[in-house]
Amino acid sequence: MRASFDSILRKLRHRLSGADGFGLIELIIAMFLLTVAVSAMLSLYVGTAASMQRAGAKGTALTLAEKQMETYRTVPFTAICVDSATIPTGGDRYVTGHAADATIPASTGQAIGGSNGDTGCPSSASYTITGPDHRSYRVDTYVEYVGTDATFSHLTPASGLGLKRVTVITRDGAGGIIARASSTFVRSS
Repeated sequence: MRASFDSILRKLRHRLSGADGFGLIELIIAMFLLTVAVSAMLSLYVGTAASMQRAGAKGTALTLAEKQMETYRTVPFTAICVDSATIPTGGDRYVTGHAADATIPASTGQAIGGSNGDTGCPSSASYTITGPDHRSYRVDTYVEYVGTDATFSHLTPASGLGLKRVTVITRDGAGGIIARASSTFVRSS
């Protein structure tokens, strides 16, 4: 038995000492390493492309929110309101958004045109626009009377109130919030 084991061991050493097939093994190992490196580079590329798309969408959404806010900065205090005819109803995200996110005002109790001394409104409460990136964005605007306390708490609309907060929320096509802007406006004497 010892002799057969020595014979097998000798044959194995002879086979391993030869160079037959060694180049093929080296080639397979090199191709495996190259595949791993290319896969890593490809996943990096895909991740970077996705990140750049998200950043582009966020930049567009923020620009749309600031553009809407700028509309309100150019009108008198009494025109800082929303048109009640353009406020969505039912289960729309404009109406239900405040239930899940406390930073979104309620759709009711807003400063609306034609009441409490507020005049015509410069913009719709909610509209959809196609951005320069050919994506659809929804711009929701909330205008509420707020108190002068530290938290700017919501006040029931009434004549003579002197502080309004405009909140603009930009959503993607699926309804997710991408950007938001908020500003407070004071009635000038």
